Amino acid sequence: MIKSIYQSIKLFFFPEREFYGLLYDFLGFYPNKPDLYELAFIHKSATIQKDGYGMNNERLEYLGDAILGAIIADILYKFFPNKDEGFLTQIRSKIVSRESLNKLAIKIGLDKQVISNVNMNNNKHIYGDAFEALIGAIYLDQGYQNTRIFIEDRIFKKHINIEEVVTVETNFKSKLIEWAQKNKKDVFFDTQEDGLDKILRLPVFISEVEVEEVKMGKGIGTSKKEAQQKAACEALKRINQKEMAS
Repeated sequence: MIKSIYQSIKLFFFPEREFYGLLYDFLGFYPNKPDLYELAFIHKSATIQKDGYGMNNERLEYLGDAILGAIIADILYKFFPNKDEGFLTQIRSKIVSRESLNKLAIKIGLDKQVISNVNMNNNKHIYGDAFEALIGAIYLDQGYQNTRIFIEDRIFKKHINIEEVVTVETNFKSKLIEWAQKNKKDVFFDTQEDGLDKILRLPVFISEVEVEEVKMGKGIGTSKKEAQQKAACEALKRINQKEMAS
């Protein structure tokens, strides 16, 4: 109790106290190391210089990715006591996928805190990266057990519909190929590397998918898999629209 009061008084005099007030509402506790949380939302495109070093959230993201994966694995292991390794791996992959984390970060309002110098409409994965960086900050500030409690109580129970995760198919490429095989259609993915993102310094891939030599979808991503998934998702939407109209 005394420690909580001390932290609230200390943060009242912190320059970014409004930010930490919002953070407290979300986290449910006052941070001991405020600078970590501020750093968690600085994308590398907005790197700041401190003591001769470039400071951004990449290291926290790396740490948070590992901690989040371990905690989700732990939660799922206990949540599904009779499921095998393959099932648990698949569900964990869905929960911690870049697309899922991006949506989660936007849902809980973290997107409004991210500091970046890139076009966010084309780089929404930055939100998911910031969420992972936040997990890294919580771990360094509060330790593993408190991080686990935060993820289970404030993320898993409140924002993850586990039944939906289990039932919804997110591998759009596989789903498109299955549809094509069932309907005896030819599907072809044309995927090409299209240079390097000047700010992120990552390769950019463009994928176009054709069904019976008709272009049905196009996707752009920082990996072949991401580009093909986006192209397949667009193709499936068009196919569904045509089937509903016929």
